[in-house]
Amino acid sequence: MEHNLTKTSQNPVQMIAFDFDGTITTTDTLALFFRYWAGTPRWVFNILKLSPVLIGYVIRIVPRDTVKAHLVRAFFKGADADELNRRAAQFAREVIPDLIRPAALKALAEKNNPPYTLYIVSASISNYLDIWAHDNGIKHVIATDLEIKDGKLTGELLGRNCWGPGKMAKISAKMAETPYEIIEAYGDTRGDREMLHAAQVSYFKPFHL
Repeated sequence: MEHNLTKTSQNPVQMIAFDFDGTITTTDTLALFFRYWAGTPRWVFNILKLSPVLIGYVIRIVPRDTVKAHLVRAFFKGADADELNRRAAQFAREVIPDLIRPAALKALAEKNNPPYTLYIVSASISNYLDIWAHDNGIKHVIATDLEIKDGKLTGELLGRNCWGPGKMAKISAKMAETPYEIIEAYGDTRGDREMLHAAQVSYFKPFHL
């Protein structure tokens, strides 16, 4: 079954999709951002408070999306959106550059050219990914979004978590009526499986050597 072509067209977007955490970076950036945003004392308090949920995830009785929902509520609910975006921009420019795999950065530069359209597709939050991508000449990011009302974060996600099946759902929603083909996809975990399967050519942990 073909998953990579959404609608018949003579000129679909030729998408090249890169996962971010673990594929482009050496570690999970969202886990780092929770601590960067909250500070160590509050981070420790929240992690201890959520330890039953986190242990449940480790022993595979609590789903990943449930864990993420708890973490997002604990760390972001009620936060000022402008302040979070300011800190996210600092994180993107002060922390993330040291986490980037050189081979991945080289591949991004090589793939970010016509006739292809480069996308970062990540379960991490768009607040800092948009900044990092823009600073590196990457125009398109599909990521997990945080809900904002009246200038404050509600503690909920806006739309789906961009992980696993959610990655393809977010891609489809982003492209809407625009026909596309995933020409190449790059990933490193189970969360990239559907996106890798949808691509004409896929690469698993290509930059880990």
